[in-house]
Amino acid sequence: MKRVHVYIVLISVIFLLGSCKKYLDINYDPNEPTSVTEKLLLPAIESHFAYEVAGGFAVRTSSLWTKHLAYAVAGPHEGNYSLNANDANNLWRFSSYTTVMQSCNQMIALADENQNPAYRAIGKIILVWNMSIITDAYGDAPFSDAFKGSEGVVKPVYDSQKDIYIRMQTLLDEAITDTDVSGGENPRSVDFIYGGVMENWKRLARTLKARLYLRLSSAPGNSAVTQANLALQALDAGAINSNSLMPIFEYLDQPNAENPWYQYTIDGKWSTAIRPSIYYINFLESTDDPRLSVQVDSVALGVNRGKYVGVTNDAAPTALTNYSSIGSFYSAADAPLYMLIYAEVAFIRAEAEFLKAGRSVNANVIAAYNAGIAASMEMYEITSYDDYTVENVLSTNPTVAYEQILTQKYIANYLQFESYNDYRRTNIPNLPLNNEVYPGETLDIAPRVNMVPKRFPYPSSERSYNPENIPSNVPAGFIEAVQVPVWWDSQP
Repeated sequence: MKRVHVYIVLISVIFLLGSCKKYLDINYDPNEPTSVTEKLLLPAIESHFAYEVAGGFAVRTSSLWTKHLAYAVAGPHEGNYSLNANDANNLWRFSSYTTVMQSCNQMIALADENQNPAYRAIGKIILVWNMSIITDAYGDAPFSDAFKGSEGVVKPVYDSQKDIYIRMQTLLDEAITDTDVSGGENPRSVDFIYGGVMENWKRLARTLKARLYLRLSSAPGNSAVTQANLALQALDAGAINSNSLMPIFEYLDQPNAENPWYQYTIDGKWSTAIRPSIYYINFLESTDDPRLSVQVDSVALGVNRGKYVGVTNDAAPTALTNYSSIGSFYSAADAPLYMLIYAEVAFIRAEAEFLKAGRSVNANVIAAYNAGIAASMEMYEITSYDDYTVENVLSTNPTVAYEQILTQKYIANYLQFESYNDYRRTNIPNLPLNNEVYPGETLDIAPRVNMVPKRFPYPSSERSYNPENIPSNVPAGFIEAVQVPVWWDSQP
C-alpha cells in the first residue's frame, strides 16, 4: 500500500498540472501555475526515485535474496523467493515508467525547449539510473518505444537488454556533455541531491558508466578485458572520488517524511519483521568485521540484549524484540538514503584492473582493493581497522583474490541493489539458499525455487495489456520466470 511521503505535494502538483487547461491571463494566479516546469518536476522526480526506486521495492526484495536481510514471518513471501506478477507491478508501472521515467522524459523535452542544459543532464542521468534498475531486474523492457502514450503508443515494443545498455551509455555521454554547457537555469535548491553542482552530476554519470560497463564483463559476445578497460576509462575521466560526493537523499524525523528503511522496517508502516539475516550477522562476526556495529543494531530488549542476533525467512520462535534491527545509520527516521556508495567505485576499479590484467593480481588491483575497504570504513567513521586489513590482505591467488574483491564489495554495498547484480554475474559470495532455521526449530515453508532468483517476473500490468511484446522465453508463471537469467547473466 502506498504511503504519504514528504514529496506528495510535489507529485500531486505535477499530476494535476497535466490535466490543466490554459485560461485568459486575467485569471492567472502566480501562486497556482497552470503549466509544469523543470523547476517543479525535478524535486518530485528525485524524491520519488529515492523513496520508491533506489530505496524501494527493488532493493527491499533483492536484500532478502542476497541475505543482507531476512523476513521473519511465515511465508510465502519474497524471502523464500515468492515474487509474483502482482508483487512486481508497482516498481515497473507506477514508480518507474509512469512517474520517474515519464517525468524525466518530460523534463528533458522542456529543458530542450527552454535551453536549460543542467535540467536536461540530470533528467538523462536519473532516467538511465532508473532504467538500469528496470532492465537489471526484469530483462528486456520498453525504452525506445516507451513514453509515447500521447502519440498513441499504448503497447510499446520491448528493447533487448543489449540495446538498452547501448542506449543508456549514449544518454550518459549526452548528459556529461550537457553538464559542461553554460547558460540556462541552474536548479540549485530544487536539486535535493547535489544542489545544482553539475560537476558532481558529471562524476555520478561517469560512475554509472563504469558500473554498467563492468556489468557486461561476462555478457554473451563481450570481452572481460574490453569491458574492464571501458570501466577504467570512465573512472579515470573523473568519477565520484570521496564519500562526500556520494549521492544521498535527506529525510526528516517528522510524520510521513522519514527515511524509507525506517518506514519500511522500524516504525511498522509495513512490517517490523524485516531484519538482518542470521547468515549476514554470523558472517561479519566470524571475521571480526567492525562494520557490524554500524550496519546492524544490537538487540535492545529481551534475553538477547546487547547481542547481534539475526533472523531467518520464517516465523521467529520468540518476540521480534529479541533480534537485531537494521543499523540506525541506515534506518533512523532522519537518516539519509545512500543511493550509491563511494566504496563501490574503488571495488569497480579493483575488479576492472584484475580483469584487465588477465585475472591476475598486481599493484593496481591491491591499491584499489585497499582503497575500497578504507572508503567503507571511513563512511562509517570507523578509524581502528588495521587488524581487519591485515586479516583480509588480498591474496596472490587469482581465484581467492577475485572472491575477496567481490565479497568486500558485497559488505560495502549493504542494502544496495548492486549486490544482487554482482551476485548474479559472479556467483560471489557463495550464498546458500534461504532455508536456514532457528536453533531447535524446523522450516515451515521451504524456498519456492531451488536457486536464488535470476530476475523479477514481468508485472501483471504487462501480462494484461502488453502480453504480445513480453519476451517469449520468460514464462507467465512466476516460479518458472524467476529461474530465467537476464541476458548479461551467463553464470550457471
